[in-house]
Amino acid sequence: MMENERPCPIITAAEFGKLFSELKPRFVSVACRYVRNAVVAEDIVSDSFVSFWEIRDSLPGDINIPAYIFTSVKNRCLNYLNAEIRHRQAEMDLHSTHQRLLQADIRSLTACDPDLIFSKEIRILMSATLARMSAMTRNVFLLSREQGKTYKEIAGELGITVSRVNFEISRSLDLLRDALKDYLPVTLIAWFFTHRL
Repeated sequence: MMENERPCPIITAAEFGKLFSELKPRFVSVACRYVRNAVVAEDIVSDSFVSFWEIRDSLPGDINIPAYIFTSVKNRCLNYLNAEIRHRQAEMDLHSTHQRLLQADIRSLTACDPDLIFSKEIRILMSATLARMSAMTRNVFLLSREQGKTYKEIAGELGITVSRVNFEISRSLDLLRDALKDYLPVTLIAWFFTHRL
């Protein structure tokens, strides 16, 4: 073979087009069985064929093309499913945190002593604790408690992730809980304080 001469392609464009027409519907059907979304399955299969076509010249001449493309489909399905698991886990974690906050609010209301809520000492402690918080923690806390914004809205406004919002809320509540441990539960106090009583 001459130095400038290219090896014979492992598949011509016409052969690839025929293979694509024959295999795509079957591959999409298999992918859809796992990802349970026809549009995602179409994208996965199309991307797998495109990926093969782009690197075809670097592959060995005796490669099993359908098996190679199907392996790519399989791996992309696995990546999608693993990403879905991570996404669902994050949603469950947020839901679990929300549930814990609701339960804490119920306990706070049950233990509520109005005389303590209006105590000057508590409001001084609250102010001092908020002042000691980092700017990010304080901002997240006040956006949540004073403006009633959701974690998603806060994340969008501050340019941070929802997980970071969750972390900052937890941090602020821990600081308040520690500062006010000798008084009534912190979540109710925080609510009253941020509503300027």
